[in-house]
Amino acid sequence: MKRLIIVVEGPTEEGFVKHVLGPHLHEHSIFTSTLIVTTRRDERTGAKLNKGGGPWRNWDRDLRRVMGENPGPNVAFTTLLDLYGLPPDFPQLDALSMIGDTRHRASEVETVMSGQFGDRRFIPYVQRHEFEALVLASLRALAGVLDAEEDLQGLEQLRADLAGHPPEDVNDGPETAPSKRLLARIPSYRKPLHGPLAVESTGLASLRAACPRFDAWVTRLEGL
Repeated sequence: MKRLIIVVEGPTEEGFVKHVLGPHLHEHSIFTSTLIVTTRRDERTGAKLNKGGGPWRNWDRDLRRVMGENPGPNVAFTTLLDLYGLPPDFPQLDALSMIGDTRHRASEVETVMSGQFGDRRFIPYVQRHEFEALVLASLRALAGVLDAEEDLQGLEQLRADLAGHPPEDVNDGPETAPSKRLLARIPSYRKPLHGPLAVESTGLASLRAACPRFDAWVTRLEGL
């Protein structure tokens, strides 16, 4: 069985791997585990004090460490990193930010990531534009985990806002990124609670059908 270590930004993404992506890949003889990027360690003991993304140097450090600790051809590595809000110390960020087509920008970000490590076992992945694109693909299921009438009305407004726009095309502006739209329309929305419930209820097949870039990543992982 092949091992796959997925480096993620936080507990929401970790839960998605555990409950949605991981069980599917297990059917393809791929055992998944996750690593949440560490933002701070105890200087004396080395214990993890805070976890959850942060500067690119944290991603770089944890990726290099986990690659070094897991030699051999039967293990692979990937990431679940948002295109929106890339860390300000990400390599070549100024040039990447000038790429208007975010499909192309996401691909170029992955190319830069690949070049940073030079490890053929590494499959960089950047979610266009955020993990919440998967939540936008799960609005029907999201209605089932909301209670307040205000939230349900906001959800209908969000549906109208996004009419005709595939989830991965919802852009990355400071007020129009997927997470910002969810928070603006659904006052009680909480990413760690509602997002995973809606995405898990929707199921991987529907997510892949709605999000072609995400689907291509999953297809590549299936082929390990």
